[in-house]
Amino acid sequence: MIKRNIKISIGAIVINFLLLIFAIFSVILKKDLYYDWYWIFVTLMLLFEVLYVLIWSKVGINLDKHKSNTINRSFNDITVVTIVMSGLLYIAVLFYEFLDKSIKTNLFVIWLMYVLLTLAILFNYLAVYSANKETKELVEKTFNKKK
Repeated sequence: MIKRNIKISIGAIVINFLLLIFAIFSVILKKDLYYDWYWIFVTLMLLFEVLYVLIWSKVGINLDKHKSNTINRSFNDITVVTIVMSGLLYIAVLFYEFLDKSIKTNLFVIWLMYVLLTLAILFNYLAVYSANKETKELVEKTFNKKK
């Protein structure tokens, strides 16, 4: 499980880097090929965001009924909001693509999508870090009491 977590984390970082590269290429060169690759990497970034949260969502330990539920609820709330907002933004861009064929080549949309996806990934990393830290403290507190 740890190796899979590291692979997903590294994959998300690589995809984010490639997303930045293709955003720069599409802005500078303005070729359809770079726009297409950019939106393919946006889709992959959303996939890696969901996979990252899916793998790390198994972090909650039910040691203490109230505290563990609070940790799980906080983790789930943050990650669900970021994933849903990222998905809705992506769907909105696809919807407007049907109405206006130039929306995917708009520089404002490209950079807005990149920044918001990067922020969503950072919020998810923060939620995972916070849930891990709180769960570790709960485990230490629970097992140190019993000694």
